[in-house]
Amino acid sequence: MRRAVWFLLAALLLSGCAALTEPEPEPDRNWAAYQQGLLEEDEPEDVSPEEDKAPAYPSAFSMAYHKGQTLDPITCGEGIQEDVAALLYEPLFQLDSTFQPVPLLCESCEWDERGLVCTLNLRQDVTFQDGSPLTAKDVVDSLRRAAASERYGYRLRNVAAVSANRAGQVVITLATPNRGLPALLDIPVVKSGTEERQVPVGTGPYLYLSGSEGNSLLANEEWWQRKPLPAASIPLVHAKDRDTAMYLFSSHQVELLTVDPTSDKSSVSGQAQTTDRPTAVMQFIGFNMAEGRFFTSPSARAAFSHGIARDTLVDAQLAGLAVAAQFPISPLSPLYPAELEGTYSGDWSMAQAAAEQEESRELSLLVSEGDGFRLASAQFIAGNAAIPGWEVTVRALPWEEYLAALEAGDFDLYFGEVRLTADWDLTDLVGTGGALNYGGYSNLSTDTLLAAFAAAEDRPAAARQLAANLLSAAPIAPICFKNNTVLTHPGVVEGLDPSPGSTFQGLERWIIHLAG
Repeated sequence: MRRAVWFLLAALLLSGCAALTEPEPEPDRNWAAYQQGLLEEDEPEDVSPEEDKAPAYPSAFSMAYHKGQTLDPITCGEGIQEDVAALLYEPLFQLDSTFQPVPLLCESCEWDERGLVCTLNLRQDVTFQDGSPLTAKDVVDSLRRAAASERYGYRLRNVAAVSANRAGQVVITLATPNRGLPALLDIPVVKSGTEERQVPVGTGPYLYLSGSEGNSLLANEEWWQRKPLPAASIPLVHAKDRDTAMYLFSSHQVELLTVDPTSDKSSVSGQAQTTDRPTAVMQFIGFNMAEGRFFTSPSARAAFSHGIARDTLVDAQLAGLAVAAQFPISPLSPLYPAELEGTYSGDWSMAQAAAEQEESRELSLLVSEGDGFRLASAQFIAGNAAIPGWEVTVRALPWEEYLAALEAGDFDLYFGEVRLTADWDLTDLVGTGGALNYGGYSNLSTDTLLAAFAAAEDRPAAARQLAANLLSAAPIAPICFKNNTVLTHPGVVEGLDPSPGSTFQGLERWIIHLAG
C-alpha cells in the first residue's frame, strides 16, 4: 500500500531474532494526530494545486549510511546500513511478497527422505564483483558465519552441519526435519576470505566506491543478472545515528529510508511517499494457563480470541500499519488458512461461561509501558472486553519489569510482540517448554502437529491441520502482523514494490526521476 501525506512519523527497525521485542521509551507527542500520520504544524502553507502536482526532483538518488562501520551483511547493523548492504550482496533465496522463498544464487534444492539433509544446487553463472565465480566454499563459509551471528543465529539454530561435496553442492544437515528451511536462507553471501574487510566482496548489482569527494555505490556493469539498474550511481551520506538519518531525509539530503513507524521516538517531518513492506512481526495476546487461572479452559481462551475486533484495532490503533490475523502465520502467505477464520463475536459472556467459574475478579492485561502503540492496543482490547461481572484492566510496566512479570507468571493476559521466522516455526511460542511460552501451554497434539508441519512435504495441508488445532486450543490469540514503511520523496521513485525479504525487490523495474 502506498500513501503520500504530511506527517510526523516514528521509526526503528526491530532486532533480528525470534523473541519478544523490546520497545523504546515513549516520547511526548500529539497521540491522535500521530496515529493518523498528520500534524497540523507540518502542513505546508500556501501550496497551490500546480505546485503540489509538480514535485521537486533531486539531483541524485542518495542514501544514508554509517561511515566507517562494516557493510558486511551478516554482521552490520539493521536499518540504513542493511539497506545499503542489500544493493551489494545477494542471498541464496529471496522472500517474495507472500513470504515464499524464490531461488536466487541457489538454483534448486533436494531433500533426503527424512527431511534432515538439504542439498543446494548453486547457479553456475554467478560471479562476484571482482569477476570470480561463486563457489560452494563461499556459501558454506557465509552460512557458518551466519549461524554464529547475532542476526541469523536463531533462525539457523536447527542446523547441525554445513559442508560442500565434491560435486560443488552445499549440504545442510539439520538436527530435526524442517522442509521450510529455504525460507530461512535469505542470507546474503560474501566471497570467502574478504569477510574481514569493511566492505566484503559480494555478487550484488552495485559496487562500493570510495573517493576523495565521498563514497557511493556504482552500478555493476558486470552484474551476473544482466538486468537494467535505475541509477548509475548512488551517493552515500554519512549519518552518525538514527536521528541524523531522519533529519537527512526530512531535509532532502537522502531519498529513501526503511522504518518501523510504530516503534521509535525518532521522527521525520515533511511530505513523503510511504510504501508498506510486510514483516513477520506478530502482535498477540497471551494467556496464563496455570491451574486456578481464568484462562485454564481452552474454550474461554477461544471465546476471548473471537471477541477481539482485529480489523477495528488495526485501523484505529495502528493506523492501518498492520494486517489483521487470527493465526500465527502472515495472512499474505499461501499457508495462511483463511477458510478457518472465525467470526468476530462481541458476546464476551461466552468467555465467562467457558471458564466455568462463578466468582468475579479483576483480570490483568500485562503490557510494556514504553510502546505507545502496544499500550493503546491493550487498552482497546481491555475496554471492549465486556465479560459480565469481570473487569479487565491494563497493567503497564517498564520493559524489564514487564519481562520479569512474564517469567514469573504474574499476569492473566499479556500483550506480546514477536518476530517469527518465515518457515513459521512456532515451537518456542506454543510448544511444550518453549522459550517464549510464558503462558505454560502444553498439549501433546499441538507438539505432534508442530513437528509434522516442519517435516511435511505438503506444507499447506500440514499448516491447515496445525491451525485447526490452534483455533480450538487457543494457546495465544494472534492480532496482526506489522508492516514496515519505505519512505521516499513524492514522485521520485516509480515501481517501488518491497517484499518481506527486500526493500529493493524488482529493482530493475524502478524508475528514478532526477532533476534534468
